[in-house]
Amino acid sequence: MMSYIDLHATLKDWPYDAEQISVRKILGSDGVMRIQMRVELGVLQMEIQGRPDAAEPFDCPSLLDFHRKRLDRFEDRHGSTHDYQMTAIQCQALRDEASLYYRRYVASFVLEEFENVVEDTTHTLAIFDLCRDHAGDQEDQACLESFRPYVIMMRARALAYQALNDGEVVSALAHVNRGVMQIQSLYEEIGNFEACETSEEIRMLRSLAADINKDMPDDSLLSKRKALREAIEKEHFEEAARLRDSLESQHGERA
Repeated sequence: MMSYIDLHATLKDWPYDAEQISVRKILGSDGVMRIQMRVELGVLQMEIQGRPDAAEPFDCPSLLDFHRKRLDRFEDRHGSTHDYQMTAIQCQALRDEASLYYRRYVASFVLEEFENVVEDTTHTLAIFDLCRDHAGDQEDQACLESFRPYVIMMRARALAYQALNDGEVVSALAHVNRGVMQIQSLYEEIGNFEACETSEEIRMLRSLAADINKDMPDDSLLSKRKALREAIEKEHFEEAARLRDSLESQHGERA
């Protein structure tokens, strides 16, 4: 008869807190480190490497890898990936995989393991791209797009904190500004200019940029000038205005 483990003691020692994300790393009985997240009805456990659920769909590290291989074979046969299409069931499976990676990169962010956040958000955005470009149904093409600004924000924040940990303050600011411009471009492409002002993701990135600016070294002048030129070239005029204000306030320069 199979023996099951009662989690009562574990859950009692680690109470659920609705006000914060509670995560921890544990050493498994096999000597492998894993991530645990406390949720309302128990504990989620995730692998740190590979798919969070340790699955290897179709003998591949992930569903994304599986479809990338199929995409490569299709291109070899047809000379293009233009006509490659995925079914609704395949798209749903990819969305399920994206949900797994979401849980892990949120946990990794809380643990301040920013390299893992960058890796998992990059994986997630690649799933978004695959569904957008190759889903056979329009609903499946658009289904994940509303989440793209959030994932871009999380990736930009992780890259910025990585840079700050390495003492690269200028690079950190560049990652944040690039994230803002990417999100703005998404909204501008669909004509939702109001979202550029109301987006919570943009607000959070700008708040981080303001914090980084306080610690910006004096030798950042050239970097800010370059960022300003890039913003103007891409017609991100609001971001350009913010960079001008920063140059004026920190360096006494009128751009």
